[in-house]
Amino acid sequence: MFNLVKDEFDENADDILNSINKMLEKNQKEKEEKENKKEEEK
Repeated sequence: MFNLVKDEFDENADDILNSINKMLEKNQKEKEEKENKKEEEK
């Protein structure tokens, strides 16, 4: 029983980590784009 719950949690944890990583990458890209725009305006 516990192993079944743990396996499901591990799968969910992987999904959550992947989602967080994607969000972080997206935020980083947006930040870089903003910085590039600021430099282009100068």
